[in-house]
Amino acid sequence: MKSNQDNKPAIIYQSLYLSNLLLIPLGSVLVLLYYLYQARPHRASPKILTNFNRIHLYRSIQISVLAGIMLGVAPIFYILYSAEFDVSVMITVFYFVTLHACFVLIGMLNLARAMAKKLPVF
Repeated sequence: MKSNQDNKPAIIYQSLYLSNLLLIPLGSVLVLLYYLYQARPHRASPKILTNFNRIHLYRSIQISVLAGIMLGVAPIFYILYSAEFDVSVMITVFYFVTLHACFVLIGMLNLARAMAKKLPVF
C-alpha cells in the first residue's frame, strides 16, 4: 500500500483531540486553535487544506469544546446546586468517568476514520 500524505493533517487533528482528553487538556486545544488560525482562507500565504482535512479540523475543535463543557462545567454545576453533597460527588464521578470514556472512544473512532481517509462520525 502506498503512503499518501493527503490525510496526514486529519490524523494530526484527531490525535490532538485524543491528547486533549488523555494527556494535555488545554494545550492540545490551543494547538488545534492555532491550526484553525493558520487555515483561514484570507491569510497572505495560506496552507491549502482539502475539505477532508478542514472537516476533521472543525470536528476536532467542536468535540473538544463539547467535551470541555460536558466534562468540566456540567459536573461543577451539579455539585454546587445539589441538595446532598455526598451523593452528588458520587454521581459526578460516575458521570465523568463514563462520559470521558465515551469521548475517548469517539476520538479513537474518528482517528481510525482519518487514517482510512473517511469523514469523522461526529
